[in-house]
Amino acid sequence: MKSLALGTMVALSTATTAFAQVPVLQNLHLTQVPSFSCAPHTQTYIVKPLDSRQGRGIRCVKLSEGRPGTTIPKLAWYGEGNWGGASYRHVGQAIYRGSNLVGFASDIHGNGEDIHNNFPGNLRVQILNASTIRVTGAWNEEWQLVQSTNYKSLPRPKTCGSYFDEYKVSDLTGNRNGEGLRCVLRVGSSNTTWFGNGNWGGSTYSHIGTRSFNGYGAGDICGNGFGPICNTFGWGSLKLNPVTGGFDVTGAWSEKWR
Repeated sequence: MKSLALGTMVALSTATTAFAQVPVLQNLHLTQVPSFSCAPHTQTYIVKPLDSRQGRGIRCVKLSEGRPGTTIPKLAWYGEGNWGGASYRHVGQAIYRGSNLVGFASDIHGNGEDIHNNFPGNLRVQILNASTIRVTGAWNEEWQLVQSTNYKSLPRPKTCGSYFDEYKVSDLTGNRNGEGLRCVLRVGSSNTTWFGNGNWGGSTYSHIGTRSFNGYGAGDICGNGFGPICNTFGWGSLKLNPVTGGFDVTGAWSEKWR
């Protein structure tokens, strides 16, 4: 029996080595890369190149209600990762132009990111099925929906870079302690989609916001490194009121963007 048990242990050891690529076995090994998920208020996608590039990344996607003949986004997203070891992060939105879903995206830069480019409508976005999005044109990648993935997020950004309308955030009434950053996309439908982060009372948050037919809404990105605040704000719950130098945001929020 001891000989049989020893043989079984050797066989298992050999199998573990041979099939190390199987995810359930990878979980047996210690790793410094934490489990990451954008959920529950945005969907988590991992990025796969459709060419020979090496790299990995995540996309936190907020679905909206856009359809042909409107300027409402079908989806908005925050993305980050690296290509060939060069880091990037960006914000994007996809809007119908005729029957085609056209993508617009801009890189956030100025926080140590290596890549900073702008994509003013030269992305073709295809929703292939419920779990797969393909982006071609200036990009060549496929997004796969997952519950979570092993990914370590980039440090929190403190500036948006040159492709965004950048606003600093404070409480509208002055009663709350906190500050924040809003990076509002210029490409595509203006004043529609943004990435935000900051803190209220010392508790950090990150979110992606956009518009639907009933108005603006937002979803917090709840992954490691993005902050413990994790809320969602339905369509029409946020009011962006233009004022000199920015916006007063009312409704579910009470913020001054300047």
